[in-house]
Order: sequence, then C-alpha cells, then structure tokens
Amino acid sequence: MYTPTPSLSAWSIFWVKIFRRGAFADPPARHGIEALRYLKETTQGLIEPFQSQINWAKEDDSTTCFIDEMKTWTPSLGFDTHGGRVTLVGDAAHPMLPYRGQGFQHAVVDADLFIEALKKGEGVEAYNTEMVERGAKAVAQSLKEAELSMDLEGVKKMMMVRQGHGRSA
Repeated sequence: MYTPTPSLSAWSIFWVKIFRRGAFADPPARHGIEALRYLKETTQGLIEPFQSQINWAKEDDSTTCFIDEMKTWTPSLGFDTHGGRVTLVGDAAHPMLPYRGQGFQHAVVDADLFIEALKKGEGVEAYNTEMVERGAKAVAQSLKEAELSMDLEGVKKMMMVRQGHGRSA
C-alpha cells in the first residue's frame, strides 16, 4: 500500500535537548523565534540527522518552539503533613529524570507502601521515612545517569546499559 509523504508543513517535530547545567547561557526567551535561534546555536555539532532537523526549522511564524526544563528535587523529611493527614507520592515526592525509567515504578511502590503503612496502623510518618530515603537515592541515580549520558564512555557506565530497568534504590 502506498501512502504519500505529507508535506513538511504538516509535520510536528518535538526535540528534547539534554545538556549540562551551566554549559550554555540561559535562553533569551522560553518560546518563539528567539528560543529557536538559541536551540540552533547551542546544538551545533549534533550527529545527523538531528542537526539537519533542527537547522531545517524555519525562523518564522510557521515554527513554534518552546524551551522547558525538567525539574528534579531530592525529597526530605520535614514537610508539613498537617498532623499526618497529608503526604506525597510519585513525582510530587521525588521527580526524577527519565534515564533509569524509574519514575512510574516509584509512584506505584509509593502507593503500595502507603496503603500497607495505613493497614498496619503506622500512618504517614512511617511511609514518609521510607519514601524519602528510597526516593532520594532514585533521584540521585537519575542525575548520575544524566551526567553519564553526555558522552559515549559515560554511556557505557550507565546503570541502564549495564543492568537495564531493574529496581533502583
């Protein structure tokens, strides 16, 4: 079956650019033509076809470009649980970069352990203690994997390459 290739004007392309914090100046704008120019300037030297895809983007109203940053933080004890009535799970508790593929796993583990703590009458504080320790390790692992992903020798050392999606922290 033959399907004609749609014109480039109908394409939507999403790029994800990963780089070390501080490697480049902050973008002058988070969206629009200035953001696209920044993307083009800071991606010179990418392997093909990625470099060409970025270079082909027109610097006019036909192209929409947004720059956003993946956020992480390391969970810690001490957040207000409102007397044991509130806690955090998943990305609200420990957002991590996707290099280990562990975010969803930890959200499911959080929910399971929280329910088990409630069943045992342990409450929020027991769950929080375990979640913070486990979540902090997983966030640290995701940041280390991000750093290792910056060059081929580092990629060879990544946990994802050496052991796959196995359990983290």
